[in-house]
Amino acid sequence: MLLAALAAIPLGCVGPQHSYGPLPVRNQHPAQLTVMHLDPVPAQPLRAGAVAGRASFAYTSLFLAGSGHGNSITMDGEVLRSSLQARVGLGNGFEFGAELPVLYASGGFLDSFLIDYHGIFGFPDQDRDIAPKNQFNVHADFQGTRVYELDDGPMLGDLPLSLTCGIIAPRLGSPGVALRLGAELPTGDADAGAGNGKTDFATGLCASWLFSFATLHAAVQYTFTGTPEHARQAGFEFRDVASANAAIEWPLLDDLAGLVQVEWETSTLRQLDFARGADDQVLLWLGGRLRVDRDLFVELSLGEDLAPEVSPDFTAWLAIAWLPGAARGRGAD
Repeated sequence: MLLAALAAIPLGCVGPQHSYGPLPVRNQHPAQLTVMHLDPVPAQPLRAGAVAGRASFAYTSLFLAGSGHGNSITMDGEVLRSSLQARVGLGNGFEFGAELPVLYASGGFLDSFLIDYHGIFGFPDQDRDIAPKNQFNVHADFQGTRVYELDDGPMLGDLPLSLTCGIIAPRLGSPGVALRLGAELPTGDADAGAGNGKTDFATGLCASWLFSFATLHAAVQYTFTGTPEHARQAGFEFRDVASANAAIEWPLLDDLAGLVQVEWETSTLRQLDFARGADDQVLLWLGGRLRVDRDLFVELSLGEDLAPEVSPDFTAWLAIAWLPGAARGRGAD
């Protein structure tokens, strides 16, 4: 219903509104989830003492397989990633963020639905229709040795921490810029595929441009990635990941905003050296943010791969966000 409302209302029909930033969505490819990611945020940090929180749920269907040069990848299953996120304004343009993620992997239930969905719209289904339904098998092999495997069931993920420092405050018609730094603590079980067993470090820049009709957001980042010990012993290295994302956030009604986001990132499994395991990944997100109370919001987005046979096929993302004082009016100091 929310997406239908977004599609039915023309762009720019509402005057200047508050900007609450892009949705903190990310690629749900299981191997990419072991890598530190600076989720999208607005370029204006929270003011001192302000706290924003979010409970989010991302449900992803996977059907990826390929081989080459003696290496292979098989990712057939579904993954639910739930997380609790918090951002705290520290003052003087600084903001601290933390997230506690939990994964649940299984064979799932979406295969028949997605086969019909791809058939109706003429999308390629990568032979999903002739494969056994609702199976779970997620792993990557390098020269005959298993270097990544995700277990089914619930598991704790790695714990990302971030620091955002405002450099230029965004104003109406003028972009704002912030520096971002991050570290991901190895709380996930590397042997179960929920982490890489190392502390990752990330750095990046984000920007926000405020206009009367919409807000544009963009970011770039680079993550120095750790490699699980069993993969390193096999001569395999999880590669560093570079990424860039962009979003448009526009007010449709007083309490409803639409968001379109896209993100490109390099694959951490590039050493597999064949397209379906090593190519860059690109995802498109379509969604919105609905205010249900003064500071309480419901957020929804659907993610679709723009790099077929490399990225996850489909992701549904839902969040309940508490954003008291998390944004200021356009052009306000």
